[in-house]
Amino acid sequence: MDLINITLIIGIIILGIFVWLAYKIGRQKGSYEKEIEWQSQMNKIRRDIAERQRVNIKGKVSEVFAPFLEGFPYKASECKFLGDPIDYIVFEGLDERDIKAIHFVEVKSGKSKLNDVQKQIKNLLNDINSDKVSFKRFDFKDD
Repeated sequence: MDLINITLIIGIIILGIFVWLAYKIGRQKGSYEKEIEWQSQMNKIRRDIAERQRVNIKGKVSEVFAPFLEGFPYKASECKFLGDPIDYIVFEGLDERDIKAIHFVEVKSGKSKLNDVQKQIKNLLNDINSDKVSFKRFDFKDD
């Protein structure tokens, strides 16, 4: 073998080593970037879950204390908390021992909507068409 062939073979081997190293480095960099992206997505998901839990807990606490909030249309002492499927049954006039009406009250905040069961209850109570039995929705300001 002459010197040119040996140089050519060594050059091809060195080029092959560089291509192999570039491939390995590229895979490691891609894997690292994927890991960073995954961690970023996980952090976003965790923040979203924490925010949803915070809103849910705030809503539950607000439901319990709704009769004491400004603007609640009934006396707190006449409200009986159920929580599910309707938040309160209000016996209007209970304090005077002269019940005039019964109201089913659902407490909502922000963009909350009635679920299917709550809608059914509302429709049934509205079908009764009486001032003495009613479904009311109390929306409190979400701060």
